Amino acid sequence: MARSASPWYWERRRCWAVVIDGQRHVLGEHPDDTPPKKRKGKWVVPASIQDAFYKLMAAPAAPPPKPSILTVGSVLERFLAWCQLNRTERTYEWSRNHIQHFCDHLKSQALSPKTMPASDLAPIHVTEWVDANRRKRPGKRLWGPNHCRGAIIAVQRAFRWAEQQGLLDRSPIRHVEKPAAKRREQVLNRAEFDTLLGHVKDAAFREVLEFSWETGCRVQELRLLDASHYKPDRGRFELPPRQAKGKKRWRLIYLTARAEEIVKPLVERVPDGPIFRNADGNPWDAQNFNCRFFRLEKKLGVKYALTSIRHSYATRLLEAGCDHVTVSALLGHVDAVMLSRVYSHVGDRADFLREELLRASGDRKPAA
Repeated sequence: MARSASPWYWERRRCWAVVIDGQRHVLGEHPDDTPPKKRKGKWVVPASIQDAFYKLMAAPAAPPPKPSILTVGSVLERFLAWCQLNRTERTYEWSRNHIQHFCDHLKSQALSPKTMPASDLAPIHVTEWVDANRRKRPGKRLWGPNHCRGAIIAVQRAFRWAEQQGLLDRSPIRHVEKPAAKRREQVLNRAEFDTLLGHVKDAAFREVLEFSWETGCRVQELRLLDASHYKPDRGRFELPPRQAKGKKRWRLIYLTARAEEIVKPLVERVPDGPIFRNADGNPWDAQNFNCRFFRLEKKLGVKYALTSIRHSYATRLLEAGCDHVTVSALLGHVDAVMLSRVYSHVGDRADFLREELLRASGDRKPAA
C-alpha cells in the first residue's frame, strides 16, 4: 500500500518539503522560534507549514504535459542533417532531391509534412507519389523503373533511420513495394558513338563524352577529377581512397593518347577544382548530363547515358581480346565478378560469338 504524502524537514536546505506523485514541493522555511524536532520518529510539523501543505493538496492538479508529436517533416529534416554529416555529398544530394520531391507531392495533396504526424504516413502516400510520376503529363518526364525504385528507397531510408535511432517504434512505410531494378542493356559501337558526337555542338560536353569513351570512368569520378589527380609521368589519374568508390582503395584511371589530348589543356586552364566544366564554366552536375541526353533523345530517337558509354568501353575491350581481370582493373573493380554480371555484353552480341567460334575451330575463312 502506498504511503500518504506528509511534510518532512529538509535539513541540508533548512526548509520543509513534501513529495507528491514523485515530485518534490518546498513548503517553506522552519519558524525561528523553535528548532525542528521529531516525536516518536515523526517530524512535528509547525502550523504554518501544515497550512501550506493543506493548500498544496487542495490546489487543482496541473494537466500533464502534452507529448510532442513527431511529424513527417521532422523525421525527414533530422535524417538529412545526419546524412549530410555521415554520408558523401553525392549521397546527401541524391537523398535531398528525392525527399524534397516527395514533400512537394504531399503539399499538392493538401498534406503538410510539418504538421502531419509520422505515424499517419502510410504506404499509399508513397505509392501515389510514384504512380503520379509514371503517368504522362505535359512538360514532365516519365519516371522509369530504376528512378521509381531509387525514389522509394530514399524516403524509406529516412524512416528506417528514425526507427533505428529510436524515434519511431516502426517505420510506417517499410512495406512499400518497389519495382525491380532494370539493367541498362545499351552498348554503343564506334559508328553509333560518332553519330552521338555529331549532334553535340559545344566542346565542353564533347570532351566529357570522348573522355568517358576512352577511359570508361564512372560519372562521379569524371566530376571529381582535378589537376592534383593528374599524373602525366604515369599516364593516369589517381583518386585517393576517400574520393574513390568504396573508400578503401586508390582508383587509377588510365589514359589513352586521345584522353591525354583532352585533359592536358584542361589541367592548365583549371589548376584548382574539377577540370571538366560546362559551357558556363561551372562544374558538371549529374543532372546536367541527364538533361543533355534528354535533349539529344529528340534528335537521335534514343536516350543514352554516360553509364552506357562505360558499358561500351568494357565490351569493346573484351571483344578486342583483353582478359576479364585486366578489364576489371581498368574499370576500377575489386575483382571480375561485377564485370561478368553487369558490364560485359559480349554474350548479347551473336555476331561476335559466331566469329569467335569460327576462329577457335579454324573454320573462319581469311579475309579477301
